[in-house]
Amino acid sequence: GQPQASGSMFAMPDVVGDIKAIPMIFRKPLVWLPFGLLALTFVLSVALINGVFVDMPDVIASGVSLYISLTLHPTSLFIFFIGGFLAPRGSYIVGGTLGVLSAVIYLVVVSLATDLARESAESLMSSTGGEVPEVSTDLIVQTLGMGIFIGVFAGGFASWYRRFLRSSQERAAANRAAKEREQAQKAKDQARADREALRKQKYEDREARRKSSR
Repeated sequence: GQPQASGSMFAMPDVVGDIKAIPMIFRKPLVWLPFGLLALTFVLSVALINGVFVDMPDVIASGVSLYISLTLHPTSLFIFFIGGFLAPRGSYIVGGTLGVLSAVIYLVVVSLATDLARESAESLMSSTGGEVPEVSTDLIVQTLGMGIFIGVFAGGFASWYRRFLRSSQERAAANRAAKEREQAQKAKDQARADREALRKQKYEDREARRKSSR
């Protein structure tokens, strides 16, 4: 959630308020971006398992494999961080939701790999040393728990990081404004001093002319 005071970087989240704000949170179009990325991960994973990319150039297959390795497993922070960063509030809720969805997608992909094409899926499982694990109750509980924990943590951290960036920008803007005010005051003081010096010089010139005319 967002801090209650703009000066606080570590305020506790307003859990009740964030839960009530869930409809508002998901009305923001950008919040759906990480969900779309996870959907793309699932589609590409199934396609890779079924050998869709076998006859394609290596650069495409390598790019797909890299993207999947960065987004498939719940230990990948990439998706959760994006969700938390884009959420207007309740970033830990968005992160946790993405964590559950990521865990479900991972378990489904593992199940499909077991049934369809185990060997072709090994490249997707960099988090398990290239081995496709067997779907079991322990794996389901572990993966879901990991997804929730890491999703909440990464989403909350992304929100803190967004506040940190905003605070840094505000401080930089305040410092620039203070420096500009200081420079303007110096310029005003210098102009006043120049006017005083000019008046003094004119006075001295008049006195000099008056003395010379005697």
